[in-house]
Amino acid sequence: MERNSSPKDFMSGEMQAGQAAKLLGVGIQTLHFYEHEGLISHPPRSRAGYRLYTPEIIERVCFIRKAQAIGFSLDEIKEIIALAQKGTSPCGRVQVALAGKLNEVDRRLKELSDFRNDLAALIEQAAELSTHEAQAQVCSIVEEAPLLPVNPVGTPAFLPKQRKRNEGLKRKQTRNAQRL
Repeated sequence: MERNSSPKDFMSGEMQAGQAAKLLGVGIQTLHFYEHEGLISHPPRSRAGYRLYTPEIIERVCFIRKAQAIGFSLDEIKEIIALAQKGTSPCGRVQVALAGKLNEVDRRLKELSDFRNDLAALIEQAAELSTHEAQAQVCSIVEEAPLLPVNPVGTPAFLPKQRKRNEGLKRKQTRNAQRL
């Protein structure tokens, strides 16, 4: 898909959930969740009862995904959509929110830079700190290290999903190893 095109450009008419999900790069459960949360309208149903996603719904999901990519939470996106549905342009609020998000990113970058410098200094001291290995309960480098501020490296929003995938992979690897 071209960078400035949207999935709506590649479809005509309505499509079932699986087709829409594939086109949008999301899971079917994501589409159902967006519907349940009121982020998209309830799609019409086929005679067989299948959800049929219209080009308008596809465009709304594209909007949601873009808004998430620039840092908006689903609650914030819901507010933006609600303002637009009331006939109020949300762009002013979006601009203010983006400025706030940029300030937060700058703050976090400073914390990360400071933390990086602290880690680099600790690495330089590691050889000297490890000379006390005999007296250490676990690891003299950690035990002798100066107390650093709490690690500012936050967990990404996708981490719980990633953790589940990793746990699934570990279970699979364990089963495979047990078979050998």
